[in-house]
Amino acid sequence: EDLESNRYINNRNDLWICCLSKVYDSLLMWSYYNKHMGVCIGINMEYVKKYIHVGYGLMVTTQGQEVNYRDIIKKPDYFRDYKDFFNYQIFTKAKAWEHEQEVRLYIFKPSPMFMALLPFQQDKNELNWKEVRSFIKIGPECFDSIYLGVNISNTDRDRVICLAKKINPEIKVYQMFPDTNFFNLIAVQEEGI
Repeated sequence: EDLESNRYINNRNDLWICCLSKVYDSLLMWSYYNKHMGVCIGINMEYVKKYIHVGYGLMVTTQGQEVNYRDIIKKPDYFRDYKDFFNYQIFTKAKAWEHEQEVRLYIFKPSPMFMALLPFQQDKNELNWKEVRSFIKIGPECFDSIYLGVNISNTDRDRVICLAKKINPEIKVYQMFPDTNFFNLIAVQEEGI
């Protein structure tokens, strides 16, 4: 009951969070997110911020905010400093995840007036925010590059490149390769695609 009634602890129920990374060549992330068979999409955040409107919710980040990584859990006192507590909840992770160099965008208490095509519940015409999944529409110029995993199949590779070029004909395509001298990945730009 305390958790349900405490608006500070309950902030996460009212948040839409988009998690991004500043790196495209993390050996760990390629391994545990898609076994090197998937893709990494490069987004130009300067273009993205043109599509994010502060009216989308009660609080909206129009630019990514970096995650803070900590060894110890040291929560601010939400009775004394609500803003610090809110930021702590949204932008703090364990130090073990620091290699992700995560950047987050969020919308707090999304406004259905600004969100396109959101389904409404039948009763009382209210949204169940835990069930709604929607994305802010951004322009094709926001999609800057695409990185193809080391183990991507030829079929998936061709399909992804075709789709990416339909979205943005100027998108840069990179193929990831293992570095033969170090435990790293190397991105090689595909020419003429």
